[in-house]
Amino acid sequence: MQATAKIFSTGNSQAVRLPKAFRVNVSEMWIAKNEVTGEITLKPKDEDGRKARLELLFKLIRENPLPDDFLSEATRRNDPPRNPFADWADDLPAPSVAMPVKVPKAKK
Repeated sequence: MQATAKIFSTGNSQAVRLPKAFRVNVSEMWIAKNEVTGEITLKPKDEDGRKARLELLFKLIRENPLPDDFLSEATRRNDPPRNPFADWADDLPAPSVAMPVKVPKAKK
């Protein structure tokens, strides 16, 4: 959906009056500006939702702790890197037939 919003000045600041269809139920908004296009984006700053998601994350971490041997020496695989060309032959046979190369003639 796209609509026109009115801009007005208050002191040294500008404000955007949002149309009724764009009303939000938050007291603060995140604002970002694309420096290339000049486009400005407003996003609701949902602190309650953010806090609830963080609490859920911490609850899941508490309920599902990592095993005691997580990232221990016993479970880590520190094999040296493998050379992907190690199986290749050092002396490959030369091609048996030479391929002719056509060189275009210069135009006069």
